[in-house]
Amino acid sequence: MLAIVYHVKEAIDNQEVKEATNDKVEVTKKNKTGPLRLSEANRKEVDEAYKLMDRRYMWKLSSGKVIEDELYKLGRELEFEHAVHSFILDIDDELVADCFTKTELREIELTPIPEVPELSDEVNNFLGKFIGKTNLKEIQQLIKELSFGIDYDSEKHHDMDYICLALHALIREIESGKITEGNLENWFNCHVWSMVFDHAFENIKAISVIRGESTSVSTATRKNKKTKRKLGDRRKIGRRGDWILRAVGNGDKNEFGAGEAGKSWVDQYGTKYLREGGLKLPKVLKDMLLNLMEKICWNDEARKKIQTVGIIHGGI
Repeated sequence: MLAIVYHVKEAIDNQEVKEATNDKVEVTKKNKTGPLRLSEANRKEVDEAYKLMDRRYMWKLSSGKVIEDELYKLGRELEFEHAVHSFILDIDDELVADCFTKTELREIELTPIPEVPELSDEVNNFLGKFIGKTNLKEIQQLIKELSFGIDYDSEKHHDMDYICLALHALIREIESGKITEGNLENWFNCHVWSMVFDHAFENIKAISVIRGESTSVSTATRKNKKTKRKLGDRRKIGRRGDWILRAVGNGDKNEFGAGEAGKSWVDQYGTKYLREGGLKLPKVLKDMLLNLMEKICWNDEARKKIQTVGIIHGGI
């Protein structure tokens, strides 16, 4: 999934519809779980965002087809909000893929993107020790044998110690018999995903996983940029995610990723996955990416290395 990033405003704010009534523009909240039907005011915002784009920087394929043009044309045909209205390209989406030929899709897939770092051989070998282990007592014994004890050095051993910590925490929950689909989403966030995910970043002092109470600063910044606030108006807030990966200690609150969790996993066609994975999360990640690009003043070399990460997980 790729975001077309420009110095332009986001076209639509999720869960808000602007409707023209008696020459006034009113904002009405819609059902959070349902799709957002686009009003004429929403469509006008998309049109304005498209017109503000500099064609010199649009993504032109070898065939001559311009990706932004295709996303815009597709968006005009859709009744409900879709990622294309935010100029986010997802060729795994059949609606989007149908706009391109197989050759064009292949060209898009082969476009260079920032590389995802590989696990070190040391960590891979450490994980390999647990392959094929299904007996909980056997895994517990292996964790005990692999423990670093008083020799633990965070710079050398953090990743491997984290693996043991996550497995140990999961075993405790499994043995307690409390892991069931009847648990609420927040239970899984507290008892499972915080242990599996949050602790992975403990050795990075400048980064923290922010959960629950926080909203995306990047999305809030984008929303408030495009709104002329008057004295007394409240600052708009960003979207609330189950977790946000945010810089700490430097005052900037730069954000690098976000995630959504569910109490159970259905499949990639589940309502939650389609809503959050296909629209909500990509829009938040685009806001974060745009904010980071502005931080580096759109430096050509630096921006090629920047990416944001999103994760959707459910159950266990």
